[in-house]
Amino acid sequence: MLRTKRRTFGNIAGHVSGVNDLADLSAWTAQQLDPTLSWDSIRWLRDRWSGKLIIKGILDPEDAYIAAQVGVDAVIVSNHGGRQLDCAPSTISVVSEVARALGDRTEIFLDGGVRSGQDVLKALCVGADGVLIGRPFLYGLGAMGAQGVMRTLEILQKEMDLTLALCGRKSVADVGRDMLMPAPF
Repeated sequence: MLRTKRRTFGNIAGHVSGVNDLADLSAWTAQQLDPTLSWDSIRWLRDRWSGKLIIKGILDPEDAYIAAQVGVDAVIVSNHGGRQLDCAPSTISVVSEVARALGDRTEIFLDGGVRSGQDVLKALCVGADGVLIGRPFLYGLGAMGAQGVMRTLEILQKEMDLTLALCGRKSVADVGRDMLMPAPF
């Protein structure tokens, strides 16, 4: 370990003035966060942006409801990988409450913890309109390059198809809460 290079963030170091090491990066990152950001800020942005407006990081049904009230087109239920708050709930555990709070007013995407086609279907069953997947594709890329990404997609599709068949469903349009059994505790 003593002979290894110092860790850096190559996509920032050398590209941002004054960021040369992790201490500089920490200070720079803190400067990028605006503690005054509020729902009024989102409303201000909505008034000036006619494109799709999607908010990521929603875990609370009340926040999801407010997001819909200020005009967002979609919310992404995400705990940002759990790296920021080690006590944040898993996204799959809160997406159904978010869906109940929003009804059909706003699209809901789930981000985090999705590792299989079965996970995709579980998220859709409990209220997500779509699922964001990152890590499995990174594993595929690392193992086999671009072919690994395509192989990962094939595996996820096969897992979804198999799960649908085992549940007696033909399409993701046919999935719902009735496919799930409550946890036995």
